[in-house]
Amino acid sequence: MNFNFNSIAEQNYASSTGSYLRPYDIYTVNLTKIEKTELKGSKDPNAVYPIVALEFTGTGENKGVFTTNLFIPTSEQDMERPTYQNNEGHEYQRPSRFENFQFTLMQIVHAINPVGEEKIKANASKIKTIDQFIDLVVKALAGKSNVETKLKLVGRNSNGTVYAALPNACGLNKAGEVFPVNFIGDNLFFTNYELTQQKNYQNAKPTNMDKVENNPDEKGEEFDLDGLEL
Repeated sequence: MNFNFNSIAEQNYASSTGSYLRPYDIYTVNLTKIEKTELKGSKDPNAVYPIVALEFTGTGENKGVFTTNLFIPTSEQDMERPTYQNNEGHEYQRPSRFENFQFTLMQIVHAINPVGEEKIKANASKIKTIDQFIDLVVKALAGKSNVETKLKLVGRNSNGTVYAALPNACGLNKAGEVFPVNFIGDNLFFTNYELTQQKNYQNAKPTNMDKVENNPDEKGEEFDLDGLEL
């Protein structure tokens, strides 16, 4: 049998992937990937979900990457605001998946390409589909991988392991009006609830983040509530 080793000259045999960025910290990063693609379900191998895949890479002393998948809203349920109960039994609403999806992407554009943000806003009346909106966002962020910005990561618990996650990008006030909650750009800080969760994470038994999956996303799983006073 003849073996072909011609690829040796071009192949990199050492992984260039660093460690993952950890939960509950604020990092200086570059947005190194944004892509509209699809994800196969881990629980249901026949399920395929349209997503926007994001990758942020830490700069300077913040060596590491953070990846996440934003599930693209596709159903009427994604447009509905879910209702929860607080500890006193009072009901309140959270922004819909669609609202959080829109605010997440637009916050990233605002932080990395504010000129592109204004162009998207100027053409808002022409956007008729979710794909058109995503295409405009991807276009605004193309070629901007050298732009540094700050990124706040919180955590979410999956099967006993806490993974880095993006905070919710928006909230609702008592009048039912949606407002942004900054997770990228300037003036980032942790809420009292997030500081408590940060302390719990730091005091927990360490997890080797180099040996776990960075992004165990699955359609239908909610992030932990961020404890904002709305």
